[in-house]
Amino acid sequence: MAGLRSFVDRWARNRVLLVLVLMAAYSAQSLLIAASKTEGAAGGFSYDATAAVLLAELLKLLFALAMMPPESWATLSLRRSWVFAVPAVLYTAQNRLVFEALRCISPPQYQLLNNMKLFTTSLVYRVAMQRELRVLQWLALLLLGLGMTLATVPVGQLELSSQDLKLGTGMMVAVSWCSALAGVLNEWLIKRSNNIMEANVWLYGYGVLASCVQLALLDTGRGSQSGGDFQLSDMLRHFRGFDESMMPWLVVLCNAVLGQTIAYLFRYADSIIKLYAVCAAMGFTTLVSTVVFGFQLHLHASIGYLVSAISVCLYYSPPEKLLATDAEMLGSLSWGGLGKHSAAREKDVDGAKQAFTAVENVSVLPSQTPRQTTLKDRSTRNDSPAAKAARKEGAVKS
Repeated sequence: MAGLRSFVDRWARNRVLLVLVLMAAYSAQSLLIAASKTEGAAGGFSYDATAAVLLAELLKLLFALAMMPPESWATLSLRRSWVFAVPAVLYTAQNRLVFEALRCISPPQYQLLNNMKLFTTSLVYRVAMQRELRVLQWLALLLLGLGMTLATVPVGQLELSSQDLKLGTGMMVAVSWCSALAGVLNEWLIKRSNNIMEANVWLYGYGVLASCVQLALLDTGRGSQSGGDFQLSDMLRHFRGFDESMMPWLVVLCNAVLGQTIAYLFRYADSIIKLYAVCAAMGFTTLVSTVVFGFQLHLHASIGYLVSAISVCLYYSPPEKLLATDAEMLGSLSWGGLGKHSAAREKDVDGAKQAFTAVENVSVLPSQTPRQTTLKDRSTRNDSPAAKAARKEGAVKS
C-alpha cells in the first residue's frame, strides 16, 4: 500500500495530468448518466440518484481510509473535524437543489444557468484565498463566462415569462453560491491539512452522513404522507436497480474518481484551474457527442468554445508574451527568439530611462537661480590643456 500511495501522490503533483483526468472523468460522467437513462422509469433512471451519490461518497471514503499514511492516524481529531461538515452540507444542499431546479427548467436551460458558477467561484476564490488577479485575468474570466453562455444557450427553448423559469433561476443562483462556497472552502481545508487523505477522510465521512440523513428525511416524509412509520426496509428500497445492470456502478465509480481528482486538484492547483478544466470537458463531451451520437453542433456553440479558448490564453499566458509585438511573436518561433527581442526591448527602455534621468539632473528648474559665472571661471573653462599645464608648472616652481 505504501508503494501505491507514493505512486498516486507522485503523479497527482502533475497539474497537466490532473486536468486531463478531470476532463476525462467529467466527460465520462455526462456520457454514462445519459446512457443510464431508462424511459418510463421514475425520475428517468432505473436506480435512485440519491443512493448513487451516497455510494460514491462511501467509495471515496474507503479509498481515503486505505491510502491514509500510518502516521496520520494518530493526528486525527474529531473535535477539530467539524469544519469539514460545512462543505459536506453545502454539497448535499447543492445536489438537492439541482434536482428541484430540474423540475422547473429544462436541461438546456440548466446548462445555461449553471454558468453562474464561473462568476461566483471567481469572486469567492478572490475573497477567501486572497489571491490577487490581474485586470487581464478578470477580463479572461468574463470572456470564459461569455463563451460558455454562447456554447450552452438553448435554441428556441427560453421562456422568460414562465413562472417555473423564474423559480428555477432562483434555485440555480442558490446552487451556484453553494458550489462556490463549498469548493473554495474545501480547497482551503485541503491545502492547510498535513495530509490530503486526512482531509478527505473527514470530508467524505461527513458527506456519507449527510447523504444518509437526506435519504432518511425523504423516507420520513413519504412515511408521514402515507401514514406509516419509518422502517429500515424503506432505506434499502433506494438501492434497487443496482443489481440489474453494471451501468449504475460505472456511474458511481466515475463520480468517485471525479471527486478524488478534484481533491488532488485543490491540493496542488486551485479552483480557477478546475473551472477551466470543467469547461474544457464540456467542449470535449460536445465533440464526442457530435462524432459518436450525431449531435448537431450549432454555430453559436462553436463560437462560444473559441471564445473560451481565447480566455485560457489570456489567463495563463505570461505577461511578456501578451505585451509582445507581432514581430517578437514571429521571432519566438525560432529558438530563443522571443527572449532576444524582449531583452533588446528592455535594454532600449532602460537606455531611455537613463537618458531621461540625465536630462532631469542637468536641467534647471524655473524657481532656482542660476549660479553666477565669474571671470575666473570663464578663464579656467576656456584654458587650453597646454595653458593649464604651464600654470600648474609655475605654481610648483613658486
